[in-house]
Amino acid sequence: MSIYEEVEIEDLDFDPKKQIYSYPCPCGDRFTIKLEDMWEFGEDIATCPSCTLRIMVIYDEDDLPELRQDPEDIVYDIDDQLKCMTIDKNMSSATTPKEESTNTTALLPQVQ
Repeated sequence: MSIYEEVEIEDLDFDPKKQIYSYPCPCGDRFTIKLEDMWEFGEDIATCPSCTLRIMVIYDEDDLPELRQDPEDIVYDIDDQLKCMTIDKNMSSATTPKEESTNTTALLPQVQ
């Protein structure tokens, strides 16, 4: 197996939602490696889906982020949070779906 380049993990981009590391490939696509494969199998080869190039990822397992197991641990970006907010008629308060079960005032119209 031929390796195009050895790359330190700090030079790769990490997507916490997808749990994937990526790095630009000379072909224009990106090398990818799953965090799960790194934790479970000690995988250190990132592949490019568009060509035959491979890179070796240099890392210490102790430095890897925790592997997300529970869907409740999903990291949401600000756009996802805004889409999930409930806003009352008078725009005086807002809640996220988790808060709705405990904060019902945001769902009721204000009486004057």
